[in-house]
Amino acid sequence: MKSLLLRRMRNLGIPFLLFATLAQVGVSTIQQGIAVLSFAFRSSLGLSLPQAGGLVSATSLGVMIAMLLGGSATDRYGPRPVLILSACLAPIAALALTFAHSYVLLLCALSLVGLTVGAVPVGGARAVFFRFTGPRRGTAMGIRQTGVPLGAALAAAFLPAYAAAHGPYAPWLFLAVLACVLGLLFAVQITKAPAQAKGAPPSSPFGRDLRMLLFPSLLAFCLAAGQYGLLTYTVTSEAPVVGLAGAGALLAGSQVGGVVGRVLFGAVSDRLRTRSAVIALAAGLGALGIFLVPRLGATVPYGLRMLLYFLTGSGAIGWNALLLTWAGERVAPEHAARAIALIGASVFAGSVAFPPLIGEAARVGGFPFAWISLAALLALAAGAALIASRGRAGTEGALGK
Repeated sequence: MKSLLLRRMRNLGIPFLLFATLAQVGVSTIQQGIAVLSFAFRSSLGLSLPQAGGLVSATSLGVMIAMLLGGSATDRYGPRPVLILSACLAPIAALALTFAHSYVLLLCALSLVGLTVGAVPVGGARAVFFRFTGPRRGTAMGIRQTGVPLGAALAAAFLPAYAAAHGPYAPWLFLAVLACVLGLLFAVQITKAPAQAKGAPPSSPFGRDLRMLLFPSLLAFCLAAGQYGLLTYTVTSEAPVVGLAGAGALLAGSQVGGVVGRVLFGAVSDRLRTRSAVIALAAGLGALGIFLVPRLGATVPYGLRMLLYFLTGSGAIGWNALLLTWAGERVAPEHAARAIALIGASVFAGSVAFPPLIGEAARVGGFPFAWISLAALLALAAGAALIASRGRAGTEGALGK
């Protein structure tokens, strides 16, 4: 009975999906942890709010470059060698980070960290994309992408207190070694993709598929503002009201909401056979939550505040896996990794651009102005996705390949 159960689990791809998710958790605890500890680096180095946002941007810039390079490499060589290389380089970059005790050196080290871990999301997403097909793909991709908010939730739950006791430079080498181990464990689960059969038609140029990705890429860029706005500034904006530990818990709650949202919205998109309509639903929920956040007074019960952050995170973070899946399904199979990489790079381009902009908006008009501006952007993105869902662009590829 036990062996039958294990065989059934392997056939369903449960161990594969578990290791894929854990590998992403390892990377995201580092990459998202930089944003979580931006307040600690700000205090240590005397940075302004826009400069603190620049730390997130530097990491994301490295990830964005690595994703674009990793997408082509993954389509050509498969995800396994890309994942192994990334896993082995991450501890070296983290070691450099521990010695970066000036703002310029810190920006350089964070860019290097992003370069070393950035290929993991592409390789992992591409592996899951081809392991699961048809009506299970959106759900599987959603589960795998929960590794991002799970990593952020772990970072939010533990890193602020650890940094307060040991400083913001202390945790990174340990986290990088952990990410290396988890990445290698996932890499060995991946079997080599079968070679193209003789006589098969040559692959079409990626340029022909590129036009199909322009709208999803722009959408990903805009929606990243909500995800990284919450990640970077929740602790800073809420700490004066609920204290540092309470603010960290609110951030963790928003990330747990993102975990639930990614799985739930993925399953809904599988059932409805459309991706962009569900993306619009997630973005709209995120916009509404972020609009309400600045209206929470100091007398609002903490449980209600936590519930709002949970719901806000489920929408503002829950769209990610849908966009990656949507992109991969809109192009030829041999270009799926590059399509996923392009959307991922667009997300990180948004994470480069928006944290400093949100910080500047908060500096000029306070956090209520910054949050309302962010909500307006997400509402516009939700409207654009809803319009797309009513045309061919919203349903094409929804059945999978």
